[in-house]
Amino acid sequence: MKTRLQKIVIRNFKAFREFSLDLEGRHLLVYGPNGSGKSSLYWALYTFLQSANKSKEEVEKYFDPSNPQNLLNIHEEPSVKPGKIALTLRDFSTHDDKVYSISQAKHGTRRKPIIIKGDLASDFITYRFFFGFSHFRNSEKFDLWPLFEKEILPFCVLVGGQSPLELWQRIKSGDPNPRGTRGSGGANAYDGFRRDTKAFAAILPGIVDSISREAQQFYDNHFSQHDQGKVTLKLGVTTIPTASGNNQNEFKFTAPVIEFGIQIDGKTINRPQTFLNEAKLTQLALSVRFAASLVNLHDSDLKLLVLDDLLVSLDMSNRMKVVEILLSDTFVNYQKIILSHEIGFFREFRRKLGSSHPEWCFVRLDGNASGIIQAKAEKTDLQKAEEYLHGYNLDEAALCLRKAAEETVRRYLDRDNRLDPTKEFVGLTEALRAARNRINAELPVQLYEKVLRNTPDAHRNLLVATDDDDLETVIPHPYYPELAYTAT
Repeated sequence: MKTRLQKIVIRNFKAFREFSLDLEGRHLLVYGPNGSGKSSLYWALYTFLQSANKSKEEVEKYFDPSNPQNLLNIHEEPSVKPGKIALTLRDFSTHDDKVYSISQAKHGTRRKPIIIKGDLASDFITYRFFFGFSHFRNSEKFDLWPLFEKEILPFCVLVGGQSPLELWQRIKSGDPNPRGTRGSGGANAYDGFRRDTKAFAAILPGIVDSISREAQQFYDNHFSQHDQGKVTLKLGVTTIPTASGNNQNEFKFTAPVIEFGIQIDGKTINRPQTFLNEAKLTQLALSVRFAASLVNLHDSDLKLLVLDDLLVSLDMSNRMKVVEILLSDTFVNYQKIILSHEIGFFREFRRKLGSSHPEWCFVRLDGNASGIIQAKAEKTDLQKAEEYLHGYNLDEAALCLRKAAEETVRRYLDRDNRLDPTKEFVGLTEALRAARNRINAELPVQLYEKVLRNTPDAHRNLLVATDDDDLETVIPHPYYPELAYTAT
């Protein structure tokens, strides 16, 4: 991926009145409470990429105050601030920047290859897909076609030179002759509709079957470790779309049905929503949705993976499992934009990044649609300590450094992600001692052989402390006992 998103500028669109964010080619992790603009950022990026294949009229309606489908901020005056979305893309092979924008007056993405390919290669995943997996009543069959149509079909690759989405859009109304044309024109309309329906019916089962196979493999690789029985999932087209008849009275259109089911140790569960809890259903949904991304891979210089609160149904351990997946080689070629309204998840994700921090931009959204929403950098305790040191505020710097030390040790001791929320409080000294003991216990033999074995005793004692004095000599703060620090 040689092209990356460099800067986002949004004016008078959904929750934003005036918004700007510099990514500098990095991934983006965003935290913001409800109403702070996360979903508006998601839809701004989605609308921008989708605009490359749309007509001028289809794009300008979003920014036209007289159009009922406009997406303008209701608190902003369009004549003062006309709506606009502008993205700066950088080619990292040449270091050239280019700005593309859309507005009522400008369709700067129209037929631009970099945007068209980026739209096909990028993936947008929202929490709605996962809620859709668990909203069925106990008496309902698990029909995923409505979700598939909205959340997966727009990202499906061409099959035999045909776009699955475009084929469906030609027939989804179920009306082959909306203008009521008569004679040969009407006959041609019915013939074309039946032909498009047959073409869509021919390619849909193959798409769904490939996603089903990939979803099974994805689930086995990432979520099956703690299952008490073998879970087999299946996604299949159980009703093929059909069209028959040559006139309005005879014509009949049947929409597709995609059913989802599972087996546990070979026993079929006809209605998974009645048997599985929400966390397990979300794991299955994640497997299906990520499988759709992996099956529908496109080659493009620009590839975005935009996720909007997709993990709200998972507990923290499962969320961290998904974070590992997102940070793995599976999605290495995507520039990731991850949005969350939960500060706990935001912080855990950032901790998980470890040494990859420089590759990410961490942002907190502040404000609301009636005011100005700002993207504020969310700093770590170490970054805050550095700023306090530059400002000669040593007390606050010491407090931030202590927090950073506590967090580093806690993360090291709990790196298997099995946290015990009932555990009694452990002070920094005890945590440091435990971390040192673990390091000593895990000290590689080759390190001993190469560094310690032939080192003179006088020098070895400088490398390995003989007691805990360095941890236990605590010097009280003259004014604030909680800022006591350890002498080293």
